Amino acid sequence: MSEFTDLLNKREAVASDLATFINEAISRQSGITGIALKGAVSAAKKAKPGIVEKGSNALLPELVDALEPHWLQYKANLGESFGDYLSAHKSDVTNSLLEVADRNAKNIDVPGLDKAYKSLRGKAEKILGPELQGLGNLLESHVEEH
Repeated sequence: MSEFTDLLNKREAVASDLATFINEAISRQSGITGIALKGAVSAAKKAKPGIVEKGSNALLPELVDALEPHWLQYKANLGESFGDYLSAHKSDVTNSLLEVADRNAKNIDVPGLDKAYKSLRGKAEKILGPELQGLGNLLESHVEEH
């Protein structure tokens, strides 16, 4: 167990910040992809209020597992920040995150959300890439809160 997995000991705070981050990241999306993503999330929020918050909390253990190897690599190389590391390894990190998303996409029970996921999945690196810096910094800030 690394210091990174200690994030699960602060699950409520980390999940809350992660949900806020996700909502802000969605709001920053633009173009046709942004319109599609915002529409799908808006519909999901209407169908299941609190879906982003509940999803952040439910998926946090899997997210931590997926990102822990990247954390260990970052710590071994003493980079500037975890956000910098994630951004520099965008393709590998996106693949790690997509493994979590793909496993859980099978369980989507919000009408239309599964279709939206399938249509946007191919654009994941474009959507996630610019957000990796912020995600890494958010998670690192919680690790350093000891």
